[in-house]
Amino acid sequence: MENLKKFHDWGVGLITLTWNDPNCFGQNHSSDRNLMQLGLTDFGKEAVSYMNELGMLIDVSHLSDRGFYDVAELTKKPFVASHSNCRELSPSTRNLTDDMIRILAEKGGVAGINFEPTFLNKDQNDHYSRVSRMCDHVEHFIKVGGAECVGIGSDFDGIDGKFELSDCTKMELFFEELHRRGISDSVIEKIAFGNVARVIRESMRAAKCVI
Repeated sequence: MENLKKFHDWGVGLITLTWNDPNCFGQNHSSDRNLMQLGLTDFGKEAVSYMNELGMLIDVSHLSDRGFYDVAELTKKPFVASHSNCRELSPSTRNLTDDMIRILAEKGGVAGINFEPTFLNKDQNDHYSRVSRMCDHVEHFIKVGGAECVGIGSDFDGIDGKFELSDCTKMELFFEELHRRGISDSVIEKIAFGNVARVIRESMRAAKCVI
């Protein structure tokens, strides 16, 4: 716990609880269904409450399914899946089920669209990341959880494949496709930054911080 406080004091505002291996917080995502039913450790559960108290955002991307539900049950504040998509559209275990999307939205949280091809595509052998497919996931998030539950995650620093939107200078392709599909400017603004900014404000307000 003293490390959490130390990182917070250094300016760390968000912690992703796991990566691709289990740790002191809990179990990571896995293709093994049994492992997906393992959640947060006792320390992980205490840490969620302490992070709420400190005003640190809790990120469930990379966490197991059970871990997601543990966070949802314990947190008093919105949480995020910073770079995860919709499992209904792509079977990757890094993605959220519709039930998870609804819970995330009910908690006031946000998921950030991940540009990684196997998190976007139904065919896990398709390694091309298309703007149209990213927008499919956006529309699914909106359909299931509403326009306030989706943002941009990208994951530019950790993914491989062929990318139609290969770097941040091409983001206009994403926004143009959303607009072409009839998504309003006000909703696009929420997706671009508004939803994430709201969650940050709500989390930091809990700790009497100002942003």
